[in-house]
Amino acid sequence: MPPKFNRRRALFVLGKIDEILAWEQRKETERDTKFVELGRYLCEVRAGQYWRLEGLKCFDEVLERRFPGSRREAYYPMSILEHLPPHARKQLKELGWAKGLEPAEVRRGRANSV
Repeated sequence: MPPKFNRRRALFVLGKIDEILAWEQRKETERDTKFVELGRYLCEVRAGQYWRLEGLKCFDEVLERRFPGSRREAYYPMSILEHLPPHARKQLKELGWAKGLEPAEVRRGRANSV
């Protein structure tokens, strides 16, 4: 015997699911945007030798200080930005980080190895 159908509760629960999924999508988009910004700023720090402001000797010291667990976390967004053509870099925020990764992999010749 099926449970008694509670229409009001069903609308509430399904609405909450939709709300959470929409929130998750917004957060994913925001994360993509922040990764793009992080990559750009890290590239600028390296190119402009901004580590001198903190009395550091090299870019690796910046990474050791800000990414103590793994410098790969910093090099990953930088690498993607560096391998994209200039016109794609400008559109990366709108395109999204995950979608921007695909052209970078194709450009590096890794499309089949991923």
